[in-house]
Amino acid sequence: MSDQKILYVFDASDWSSRMAVAYGAREQGLDMVIGLINGDDAAAARAPEFQCTVLQKQGGNTSIVGALAMVRDLRRLIRAQDPDTIHAVTLKHGFLTALAAFPFKEKRKIFTMAGLGYLFRSDETQSVILRTLLYPLLWLVFRRANTTLIFQNADDLALFVQKGIVKREHALLIKGSGVHLDQFKAMNVEHETDIPIVLMPTRLVHEKGVAIFIEAARLLKQRGVVATFQIAGGETDNPKAISRDEMIEMTKDGAVEWLGRVDDMPDRLAGAALIVYPSYYGEGIPRVLLEACAAGRAIVTTDHAGCREAVDHNENGLLVPVKNAKATAKAIETILFNPALRRSMGYRSRQKAEQEFDIHSIVAQTVRVYAPHEREGDVDAG
Repeated sequence: MSDQKILYVFDASDWSSRMAVAYGAREQGLDMVIGLINGDDAAAARAPEFQCTVLQKQGGNTSIVGALAMVRDLRRLIRAQDPDTIHAVTLKHGFLTALAAFPFKEKRKIFTMAGLGYLFRSDETQSVILRTLLYPLLWLVFRRANTTLIFQNADDLALFVQKGIVKREHALLIKGSGVHLDQFKAMNVEHETDIPIVLMPTRLVHEKGVAIFIEAARLLKQRGVVATFQIAGGETDNPKAISRDEMIEMTKDGAVEWLGRVDDMPDRLAGAALIVYPSYYGEGIPRVLLEACAAGRAIVTTDHAGCREAVDHNENGLLVPVKNAKATAKAIETILFNPALRRSMGYRSRQKAEQEFDIHSIVAQTVRVYAPHEREGDVDAG
């Protein structure tokens, strides 16, 4: 693989997990050049050993003008770098990169679908109409020769195959983006005398289940359950984001404490008795659940694509139906009132992280896909 040049395109907000792949590929002798979306010169300077081009969004997330500008900039970058392989991460960036790479038929393209987002997992009329309109374009760019799609969960892979967006032999399964295990303390025993903390780490997006968590906390407090309920997460530019004013309004009764954006997530996870994530978003495998596993925490999450990959029901946590505050509250109560269960679930979470989600394993699986002789389907048939 030593003669290969790879253009690796990802969002600066995902620096830690994406750069792990870049370093892993570099160790194998690959020439990695980076297109950093939403980055700046300071971000690019964090890895001076790589040639990094900063790509800025123009016009916002949903602007057609901004998207076309991004396609133009990516095409210029492809021409300038002349890579053998182009690898872009996320559905949105993959789609724009695929459009930019459309004239370059001979180049290999790899696109990691790190979740399908609200566009594919929402039943709202706007989402249904938009994805119906997008299907032909997705089919056009993702079914081409020399194209491989990497999925993070089997549900997403099956959906794209069933819709004809990707050929089965060109679809691979690599579970999640991985987690740096050494950054998290796997503490199996919390302070029994403390009031337990029930934590929801999340981006502030409606489909992440923020309102469900708040309602579950209200139900439990009405029943006299003594616990501190917290949401850790800041504002985001997602089209379905919860604004600051909305968040203040949702938490004004005090059932849940909103911490805002936090920079000490490993410590927050270690201090929590239970992690709750009632998402119905189009997840790949949510980073917050990978980190909860690495921290050795019991988890309550939804029986939903991506989320259920991180939790084995009754083993390292409990799965509940989506949009069901009562079921979420019951699951929280079950684990909180059973310290022995909580500890055993935490232990199994750490085991699961070590066996399935270690960043080194995920990197190795991804770098294997770069090999010219790597046959589609050899990583994981799903």
